Amino acid sequence: MHAQRILATLAVVLVTVTAGCGFITGQSALAFGASPATVSDDALSETGYDEVAVDNSTVTRNVSAAGQTRQVEVTNQQARYERAVDLGPLGSQRAAVFVTFASPEVSAVGQTFNPISDMSTEEVLGQFESQYDGLSVGDRVENRSVEALGSQRTLEQYEGTATLSGVEVDVYVHAAKFRHEGDYIVAVGIHPQRLDGETENVVALTEGLDHDGDD
Repeated sequence: MHAQRILATLAVVLVTVTAGCGFITGQSALAFGASPATVSDDALSETGYDEVAVDNSTVTRNVSAAGQTRQVEVTNQQARYERAVDLGPLGSQRAAVFVTFASPEVSAVGQTFNPISDMSTEEVLGQFESQYDGLSVGDRVENRSVEALGSQRTLEQYEGTATLSGVEVDVYVHAAKFRHEGDYIVAVGIHPQRLDGETENVVALTEGLDHDGDD
């Protein structure tokens, strides 16, 4: 899963940053956790999306430094929302999807870091291809500014293709990536291109994000 791939990168960074530092002396794990980034009830009501799941995933890594070994636990949060849409010959399908991912910023020995911070939007989207059947992300076609969690954010739009009921369809993929109150937030919306007005729904969902971080 994409969370495990990102956290594997984070584990390598932790080993590099903390190697040779004497602070790793405790018996308990160093724990870092993100707060969920969820969509408000008002935004869900406006767009017709339903909450499918809000889950967390924790990965533990053994980090060796200064001759000792210490466990590091990183907990990410993911939320998924869907909407049933009419696709003509393909019938009604829950083919409009909006996913959020929150990953904590890790602080150690006076440094803060998170692998998402250095990833391009294209690289981040590569981690999310498993969220939609047969998704392949193509070229970026548009950027727009949206107001989410108190600041202006860039919402990028890409062309792509996906597989629905065994048929390849053209889709749009929207993505925003930013830092908020100690966590890195990623919001991704995916829907068939033929759906009129669905881009506006993705904007509304992004602008309707709630997140209570720990800055």
